[in-house]
Amino acid sequence: MQLHGKHVTVFGLNRSGIAAAKLLYSQGAVVTVTDTRAREALSAEIAALTAPPEPSKSQTANGRLSNTCNPYQTYFGGHPLECITDAALIVVSPGVPLDIPILCDARLRNLPILAELEVAASVCPATIVAITGTKGKSTTTLLTAAILKAGGRFRNVCVAGNIGVPLAAEVQNLTSRDIVVVEASSFQLESTVTFHPKVSVVLNLSRDHLDRHGTMSAYRAAKQKISENQTSEDWIILNDSEASVKDFAASTSAKAIYFTDKGVPENPTFLGTFRAGSELFVQQHGIREKICNIADIPLPGAHNVQNVLAAIAVGRIFGVTGAEIREALQCFDRSHPALSHAFEMVRTLKGVRFINDSKATNVAAVKAALESLADTQVLLIMGGYDKGNDYTPLREIVQTRVKGAVMLGEYTQQIEKTLANTTKIMKAKTMTEAVQMAHKHAVPGDVVLLSPANASFDMYSDYKARGTDFKEAVDAL
Repeated sequence: MQLHGKHVTVFGLNRSGIAAAKLLYSQGAVVTVTDTRAREALSAEIAALTAPPEPSKSQTANGRLSNTCNPYQTYFGGHPLECITDAALIVVSPGVPLDIPILCDARLRNLPILAELEVAASVCPATIVAITGTKGKSTTTLLTAAILKAGGRFRNVCVAGNIGVPLAAEVQNLTSRDIVVVEASSFQLESTVTFHPKVSVVLNLSRDHLDRHGTMSAYRAAKQKISENQTSEDWIILNDSEASVKDFAASTSAKAIYFTDKGVPENPTFLGTFRAGSELFVQQHGIREKICNIADIPLPGAHNVQNVLAAIAVGRIFGVTGAEIREALQCFDRSHPALSHAFEMVRTLKGVRFINDSKATNVAAVKAALESLADTQVLLIMGGYDKGNDYTPLREIVQTRVKGAVMLGEYTQQIEKTLANTTKIMKAKTMTEAVQMAHKHAVPGDVVLLSPANASFDMYSDYKARGTDFKEAVDAL
């Protein structure tokens, strides 16, 4: 991608937008940044964007910063038409919807609209492994990186993308002797054109983010972009247990490898990883090799078996041995911020366990959490900003495992309607009230589980703030 001298407008002054603007500027582009928030609300972001050099304090009447000390043209408080007048290219942060009026106008002008991930990958010298799915992306990204580090085949193993550090913030530190494991969301993938990872991983696919994508087919199309530019020299790793994911192999030229936690594959030509009883195996050319035991998996929850199997498959592509993989799992560092609020044990009080799964922002994640609590009765706290969810897949497991569900948040009517007659439904106005209500109905051996199935934006800034509120309410009991 030729960027030198090109006028580029970056939409959204969040981490991805800041990283993209800085990368573009370093490549010689003339960069404009625009955000709907007022300048007063963006002091930290502006400082990160313009240091060095320090931003000028002077502003013009239309909200543009003076360029005497600032290398960027900057618009705040909205997206005026002027912000794209001179643009030859537009780069969007993941949180910016693609159907806002200014971007519709940009399409009429035939301006390319690309994701930060696309721009960063186009100048990335390192090998790229990209991981997507409705749930489990962060965990699998970190597991994969740990396994690749244990293998010692690369100078540096980097983690980037939706996990917290934009790829654009890392690429200038990478070389051709490095590898970067990228967590890729549908928001990041939908505006890619030439994105081409050496290995792509699709963990699962279920209804999510329909408030953004509109339809399940559009959501799937965004996910499929992870592999559409791969060739026969590349690999795609797919969940053999999900037909909707397994079908991705038909839309790419990449060599397909599979993983499954449903037992020994019946197909003798199966290529990939699988669980048999309490052991995990790799199968290649009809030969099976035991990698580790379930006891070696460093994270709680049955759903993490699939994440480990996918990560093992990536490791084997790059020649990591079974012994190295086993050591990586046993020494896995669970302290990464991305693993907080994901099926996180908070406390046991008088025989009742409290689990913070605030990161479970879709139905599939809640179902996985409940499946991991076999032979246990659950008090489930749910609710939040509905992204177009269908809660029907929860009816059966709620009926058998949930003794009470506490509804929290503005948008719980659909959950209540769908789960009617499956369990006792209660309603709370605050997290403290929800936790106290669940605790009141719990007996020793039960679990109080925060697993909302929804985003947090009705009450909180993000899922982390929601999870922190839950933990504080639990600690106060």
